[in-house]
Amino acid sequence: MATRPVVAGMTCAVVLGVLAGTAGCGGDGPTGTGTEGRTGQASASASQRPSRPYRDGHLTFTLLDLRCGLTAVAGSHSEAQPDGQFCSARLRVDNQDPNFHTYVAARQRLAGVTGPRARPDAFAMAVRRQHEEVEIGGHDLMEVELWYDVPRDARVTGLRVTGDRDPSGYLSTRPADHAPDGVLIRREPLSGP
Repeated sequence: MATRPVVAGMTCAVVLGVLAGTAGCGGDGPTGTGTEGRTGQASASASQRPSRPYRDGHLTFTLLDLRCGLTAVAGSHSEAQPDGQFCSARLRVDNQDPNFHTYVAARQRLAGVTGPRARPDAFAMAVRRQHEEVEIGGHDLMEVELWYDVPRDARVTGLRVTGDRDPSGYLSTRPADHAPDGVLIRREPLSGP
């Protein structure tokens, strides 16, 4: 009978020790180097209004925030400086369909930038711990960050979003309605953090 309280007390001590050991890991608090302090926000910056929703495939996109002129990106375990300048976009992706559909970060391109630099920067995305693809559940939505390393003189005019190309419905082979080159969300980026 005396072993039960001892075991329960030891279990509590182990759980508290584990919680105390993980309390300082993982979170990205504000560090003053850009938008990294906004990780937990559920809405756009007070200084920029969200766009209207734009649909492509089964996914609906709302551009919450677009900023350029950022001089660094920082995450929980790494940081980096751009070759040119960083632009970051915060995007809400909504799957209003009852089936799973896949969001692919590499398909989201900056308008006004050409070539591979119009696509998200793999290292900056890894620093911010953003997935390359996410399977979104039926009637679910998520908010993501996109990070681009673009030339210093780039004139960004918005974000070109691309959804899935899944069949339009059950037993259908025709893809859902989509724009061949994605849908342009025009937006003048804010400058700096």
